Amino acid sequence: MGYADNRHTPKMRQRRSRAKLIARIKRKAAEVKATRAANKQQVQAESGSKKTKAKKKTDKG
Repeated sequence: MGYADNRHTPKMRQRRSRAKLIARIKRKAAEVKATRAANKQQVQAESGSKKTKAKKKTDKG
């Protein structure tokens, strides 16, 4: 066994690839969350300037 050979075992390769996958997923999730937050703020800003009245619900029956 040479220097740092335990990093090249199948178990360690699996762990490292899984860690990379999880990191990728977390980065993508943070990106999507930021995009949604930006879109939500933009929609609120647009709807806030219109000042429309809410429609009343009527029961038909």
